[in-house]
Amino acid sequence: MSLEENKAAIRRFMELGNEQDMEAIWESIDPECRFPSFTRFGIAPTLEGYKPFLMGFFAAIPDVRFTIEDMAAEGEKVWARINIRGTHQGLLRNVPASGKVVSYTQIGMYRLANGKIVEAQVQFDDWSLLQQLDVLPA
Repeated sequence: MSLEENKAAIRRFMELGNEQDMEAIWESIDPECRFPSFTRFGIAPTLEGYKPFLMGFFAAIPDVRFTIEDMAAEGEKVWARINIRGTHQGLLRNVPASGKVVSYTQIGMYRLANGKIVEAQVQFDDWSLLQQLDVLPA
């Protein structure tokens, strides 16, 4: 696939997240996809490990909006800096619902094959998130 097609696939993936279209989200990810960065949360780096993580995230921030701020592609990889914004209405990072609107950054590297995500490595700005939830000092 071309660089533009790969970037379009990631744009679509974020749109599906905004719509919370779970069926289409799962279809955009290869069943053998690896999520190495999720092991820090104690989550198996597999699609089956990712599914409950994402569903729990949507329960915690049901009005979430993913906005791509920057994107670059090379070969089969796409890098994106994404703003995540929404209202904290459920358990997130072991923090009970606060009702606060949060806005923080995710940096992701997505590897694609045949239009599907086959690897996703993401880093969240947890420090900023936890400061906004009054868990860490400002």
